[in-house]
Amino acid sequence: MWLNGGPGCSSTTGLLFELGPCSIANDGKNITFNKHSWNSDANIIFLDQPVNTGFSYAENGKTVSTSPVAGQDVYAFLELFLTRFPKYSKAPFHLAGESYSGTLAPNIAKVIFEANRELSLTQNPNLKHINLASIVIANGLTEPYTQFGSIPEQVCNGPYPVFDPNSRECKKLKLNASVCQKLVEGCYKFTSRLTCAPAYMYCYSQIYGILPGKAVFLRHLHLPTV
Repeated sequence: MWLNGGPGCSSTTGLLFELGPCSIANDGKNITFNKHSWNSDANIIFLDQPVNTGFSYAENGKTVSTSPVAGQDVYAFLELFLTRFPKYSKAPFHLAGESYSGTLAPNIAKVIFEANRELSLTQNPNLKHINLASIVIANGLTEPYTQFGSIPEQVCNGPYPVFDPNSRECKKLKLNASVCQKLVEGCYKFTSRLTCAPAYMYCYSQIYGILPGKAVFLRHLHLPTV
């Protein structure tokens, strides 16, 4: 299973622009064969998650607003999928994703692990054991406070610096990163839109905004909005 990040980024991005069998070309007017596609070696589910992302929706109008609940939701989907296509239930299952999947994938894996353990005790015939084999996280967001705080060090003093360590940009980045971390602390403490949304906006505009076109390697470090 492949998951794009966000939260709220459709996994059709991975399907059509990253590791799917075809890639969009000519400004959407054509497609090309992707010789690096992962489906050359595996069966892949590209899942839009959480609910209301991309093409996913809930008929009852409900939404998913936290990663633990999203983990339960994805587990329910997997059980439905493997019940409908039981031939895949014996295969090893690899959970892969990028960006915010650094937070989402471990939550999904935790639900799968705990459900498998409970299933081994109850032997519920209506549920399938999911053979979780690995978690693959690419450029994942796991802990915003530390990751945003490390950006000045990386771009000013890292092995491939973007700016001179003594430049005005580096001094501003260090100051802004300190403010960003204080805002992220508030988001951690209160976990509401009133604290997390300002942190999201400030960290992106005042850190990434200084790096136009120069920090592609940082583009997936998304700060979650609760």
